[in-house]
Amino acid sequence: MSKQEFLQLIDKYLAGQATAAEKEQLLNFFESFQGDADEWDEKVIGVKQELEDRMLNNIRKAIAEPVFNAQPQVIRLHLFRNVAAAAIILLLSGTAVYHWYNKHEQQKMAAQSKAIVKHDVDPGDNRAVLTLANGTKLILDSAKIGLLNQSGNISINKTQDGQVVYTEDKDQHQNGPLAYNTISTPRGGQYQVVLPDGSKVWLNSASSLKFPMAFTGNERDVELTGEGYFEVAKNKTKPFNVMVKDIEVAVLGTHFNIMAYNDEAAVKTTLLEGSVRLTQGNISNLLKPGQQGVINNKGIKIIDVDTDEVVAWKNGFFDFERVNIQEIMKQLSRWYGTEVMYEGKIPDDEFVGKISRDVKLSQVLHILELSHVRFRIENKKIIVTP
Repeated sequence: MSKQEFLQLIDKYLAGQATAAEKEQLLNFFESFQGDADEWDEKVIGVKQELEDRMLNNIRKAIAEPVFNAQPQVIRLHLFRNVAAAAIILLLSGTAVYHWYNKHEQQKMAAQSKAIVKHDVDPGDNRAVLTLANGTKLILDSAKIGLLNQSGNISINKTQDGQVVYTEDKDQHQNGPLAYNTISTPRGGQYQVVLPDGSKVWLNSASSLKFPMAFTGNERDVELTGEGYFEVAKNKTKPFNVMVKDIEVAVLGTHFNIMAYNDEAAVKTTLLEGSVRLTQGNISNLLKPGQQGVINNKGIKIIDVDTDEVVAWKNGFFDFERVNIQEIMKQLSRWYGTEVMYEGKIPDDEFVGKISRDVKLSQVLHILELSHVRFRIENKKIIVTP
């Protein structure tokens, strides 16, 4: 195949005009170069990175375009080993899914799925523990809807849609020392809390937020572990500060996400709206919307990011943008409450795709198995094999 013929075939594929035979030809052609990157002749075929970027742009467009189809479809797209050989799009619940695969592959997938389904795991849901100032623990997922606790002029209520709402009675005066509460989600849990000032916080799995029952001072200070998305109520006279390890995130009123799990290499603060200032020691940086501050032992680095990808968890999705299987397994482990083990040499392919967090673990693993990775579930433990 000449370079011109190859590029024409790529253009037809990306435009959705390729026939089944041409698709098969293209996929087989890519598959022939999966083993040895040195075989790729850039003088004849073109630059891999260039072609990959064009295809990934096409994938992103597909994600944004809804398809009104009640039955989810699975889409497999071979790209380049060690780059994007496992580009996957799966948008369940009536959203777009682009790909095609033949009957042989479907039958093969069905056979592989039996071992996984045997020990399947349900997705996470609204689960959390609220620890009051006196040490009392309230299991929120089993608590009744309505008033949970009354302390002075602060009432705590559980709503129908799974929120904990703090309400301050301005007509009553809060006496005594500042009292702190902590809301904690387990692995496989998430929860939303509305703070006394009206600020909203979504907690991802394996996370916690410590906060005062009333913001009585000149500032509103809270402490976060894990991951949380914040919509802070505006109050120019009383800044809102989030403490994460030795980092301070200072805001007046804004929307942002903080990811600070202990098993991650960096703390990542992503701004969607407004402005925040990151401070670590003597170093400070101001974030603008669409930017992410990455903080590790090397300091603070500011980068531009896709905010939809960052907060996908809050909107009910896993959103993978060129991440390896190890990074994906971290997210699955937290959400499904499982451990992960690896056997053998795992391919370092990268994944692109979007998957609903409402599906069983086996359904996510089936999609990932379209790549060169296999899984089995044993007693809530995921074993990853080549």
